[in-house]
Amino acid sequence: MRILLPSQEQQLLSVIRPREPFGARDRALITLALHTGLRSHELTALDVGHVMTWDGFPRQWVEVVGKGGHQRQVPLNAAARQAVIDLVHFNRSRGFAVAGESPLLVTRCHRRLPTRSLRDLIQRYRERADLDVRCSPHTFRHTFASRLASCAPLPAVQVALGHRRLSSTQVYTHTSPAELAAAVARLAGG
Repeated sequence: MRILLPSQEQQLLSVIRPREPFGARDRALITLALHTGLRSHELTALDVGHVMTWDGFPRQWVEVVGKGGHQRQVPLNAAARQAVIDLVHFNRSRGFAVAGESPLLVTRCHRRLPTRSLRDLIQRYRERADLDVRCSPHTFRHTFASRLASCAPLPAVQVALGHRRLSSTQVYTHTSPAELAAAVARLAGG
């Protein structure tokens, strides 16, 4: 399973130049992906109204349609909400539509960003950052899930990822020998 270490995440984000035509969008997009664990097609399917209220505030939750047409709600933490604000600001400043039914992620031609283009732009930034790990939207999903699994019960991770079976979620639990030893020591009150 591929995940980004915090230093690799920072390395990736640091090579995105905000003054490039879509740099601000791409930085916000990657931040949103890292803090929500959304699949690539769930990200590109987002409309402004999915993530912003009618009066211009980022939502606390985003409702997405995942695999098999199953709907789920994913909470937006502070970093994800800021990414939403940044994306809407980017769209407004570039003359892209920001009405509720407008795509959140758009191309130069004012069309919804295709999932293939999302994968390509992440690959370009990975190469620019000279990361020695493969990097994709699914890597961001794994990174989110792994970090969430370190501080939340497995059923919560299952719900956040939209997995139907807990066994699908268990791959995100990593127990090091030191963590196992500490857990066993806590059992004895030590």
